[in-house]
Amino acid sequence: MNKKLKNIILFIAMIMAGVLFPLFVCVVLCIASLQFFAFYYTMFFFAFSIWALVSFFYYRHVRQEEFHNLLQSTFEADKPIVQILKAYLTDRPKGYFREIIIIGFLSIMNPAYYLIYYRFWRFDKRVAGVIELLEQGFPLTKALREFPGLVSQEVFLALSLGESSGNLSSCLSMIGRWHKDLFWLIVLPRMAYLFFMVFASLNVAIFFMIFIAPKYERIFKDFDFSLPWVTTMLLEVFNWLSTFGHRSGIIADIAPLFWIVVVILAPFLLMLPFWSMTARWYFPIVGSIYRIHLQGNFLKMLGITLQGQVVITKALSFLEDAHCFSGPSKKKLAQLNSSLKLGLPLEESLYNSGWLPISMKPFIRSSQKVNNLPWALAEVGNQRLRLASLFAQRFSLVIFPLLMLLLGVMIGFIAIAMFMPLIKMLVELS
Repeated sequence: MNKKLKNIILFIAMIMAGVLFPLFVCVVLCIASLQFFAFYYTMFFFAFSIWALVSFFYYRHVRQEEFHNLLQSTFEADKPIVQILKAYLTDRPKGYFREIIIIGFLSIMNPAYYLIYYRFWRFDKRVAGVIELLEQGFPLTKALREFPGLVSQEVFLALSLGESSGNLSSCLSMIGRWHKDLFWLIVLPRMAYLFFMVFASLNVAIFFMIFIAPKYERIFKDFDFSLPWVTTMLLEVFNWLSTFGHRSGIIADIAPLFWIVVVILAPFLLMLPFWSMTARWYFPIVGSIYRIHLQGNFLKMLGITLQGQVVITKALSFLEDAHCFSGPSKKKLAQLNSSLKLGLPLEESLYNSGWLPISMKPFIRSSQKVNNLPWALAEVGNQRLRLASLFAQRFSLVIFPLLMLLLGVMIGFIAIAMFMPLIKMLVELS
């Protein structure tokens, strides 16, 4: 079994364990007539999983920056990389107390996370794997490709360029510190909080509709009172959603199954843009911001590559071989390469393939005339990255308050619908 297939099997096993373990716990609690604890366990598991996921993203980012600075310092000092990595691995935090904390953190909700993820994909094991491959005579880029996640795409590209040009130190110095945008790491907890609140509110509403609303209807019917219009509207909405407006038939029978599938798939669909470049490319609103961010990354990478490659087509082929792009962006890169081979101007080819805005075409044309193309591409790339970050911040500042307002309206409507029958009953009886 090759390494890639083994990683895929382990990843699928981790996902299945993450879904089946809490489902098994909920079933056991429900069989033991502890539905109340099952409800709170589900909410706590979701909140803890999001917290652990955000912590993992931050941890991976910090370790990538740390590893990048280590490599840059090693090449600037002209020291042997294997000995430096061994010393770095020796100085990494270790000990039984740290291991107990990690086991408790990863196993508090699901023991499979420690047994599967930490044992097979932890940072120290990846560094040790890179050291082993380097001792066997593998190039650094090939060793890092066997153990992805140790460096970012930009750092990997700079290392590939440095190996081809023989100047690793200067290529790594082109990558600024903290170059990666942390916007999604900031937005993810906010979106997770909204999703958690919606999920909790809907569970409260479902509990009210199943256990409390029927008692309200019987009591009001016995006293010959009519339910408040807010409660009546909530009941009508719930009855329509539970069967999609059908009293009987196939649609009414599959409606509960449909909502169960939606509840299970919703977190995975919301997380899909964080894992797949293709999903980010086509995702509404987020896709447009991501494409601008990708334009900036590509132009910056192209500028870095042109500092070591003379011919533009050779630089593009180098970017394709570096595997820094996938999905639609890889097709756009191949389209750009084909356009240049047909003899079209660089600025026209970049614009037609979607890598350059029309306002930057004169700037690229002028930079070619004064032989300053690598600097110009890097500056345009930085400008696009800043623009993507600005759009992302505006999107966060606008959409988050609106969603909070809608959430408040929904929670307020449900709360009023729950308590208005009691108020009306007290008024009528007094």
